[in-house]
Amino acid sequence: MAHIVSHYTIVRDGWHNMCSDLCFWNDTFWLVYDRTSAHSAPDGVVVLMRSADLRRWDEVAVFKTPHDARDAKLAATDDELFVFCADSHYETINGKVRQVAHSYVSVSNDGYEWSTPAQICDRNYWLWRVRVHDGTFYCAEKGGDLLSSPNGRNWQVISRIPESEGESAQQLQEIRAVDHRTTPRFNEADLIFRPDGALWCVSRTKREPEQHALLYVANPPYEEWSCIDLKALIHCPALCESGGQVYVAGRRNPKAPWIGQHTPAGNTGIFRLDKSGLTPILALPSDGDAAYPGLLSLEENRLIISYYSQHAYLSGVIEGDKRRLHHIERWASMRREAPPPDYPHELSYFKSGPADIFVAEIDLVAEEDSYRIM
Repeated sequence: MAHIVSHYTIVRDGWHNMCSDLCFWNDTFWLVYDRTSAHSAPDGVVVLMRSADLRRWDEVAVFKTPHDARDAKLAATDDELFVFCADSHYETINGKVRQVAHSYVSVSNDGYEWSTPAQICDRNYWLWRVRVHDGTFYCAEKGGDLLSSPNGRNWQVISRIPESEGESAQQLQEIRAVDHRTTPRFNEADLIFRPDGALWCVSRTKREPEQHALLYVANPPYEEWSCIDLKALIHCPALCESGGQVYVAGRRNPKAPWIGQHTPAGNTGIFRLDKSGLTPILALPSDGDAAYPGLLSLEENRLIISYYSQHAYLSGVIEGDKRRLHHIERWASMRREAPPPDYPHELSYFKSGPADIFVAEIDLVAEEDSYRIM
């Protein structure tokens, strides 16, 4: 039975910390996350941290974009470490408020000195998780296109992943000109390359009524895709391989049936994935606005996951009301100028309040359930 070997609180500072990613590069663990006032606040920055042992972390850099920096992701080659993020703001287009996004990248060859974040891709190409395979960068961006790059900076479209719902290529471009959400069949997605050369893509969807996640599969040159309904809701999926198996972590439906476990079954879960579907493995302590994990494996049958959660506040372990007041006061102090009149989230505290960043080590095959929290 899988169990949590260790569970570390990495960031607990009263901010709404969210959307982490994790990688191991140059014998060091690297973690990025978004630091903001609330889930939809327009004041986000991206924070990069490093650690030698997963327990003690140092802040290395803070990245800013012209508006709201969010959805930070990491990628690495032998010589360079990359931080990708989106810059989001709102515009009134044809009388309707629209979220507009641009993607940015910052690069370092040592993890300490970083290039100024530079805009990449066209308007409303919202890069999500980036993977490097055989020297080429790949990304399933939020609008549903598979992109590739030789260097992480210059990107081109390889194929359209979700099947058409009647839109022509011209219509899709017209949609993208005003909105990054080009289809309900595709949203947050991750990629994993299989030993036989196939490329798997797991995507969150907003297809009613179940909003099941979908598994897309393509063979080289990754231009034609088949689709499998995974029969489960998973938001923000993160994929990795360990012991010859593929695992996916993400936000799950907490009302869905779950396997028995000694630790609390929160809304952030880990599943084993194959073409027949998903097998629940473990749910992590989590509640409220949560998940958006990073996931990696350095040893067979062992996972390391980063994620965020509000469970310490919602459970009363930490006095959330005092921290929430401090959070709101800090928001007010930062808002020195009136927001644009078309900004739809001003003083809307949906998914607000403090959220913490955690890192946990998971043993996938242990017979006894042990749990160490730090």
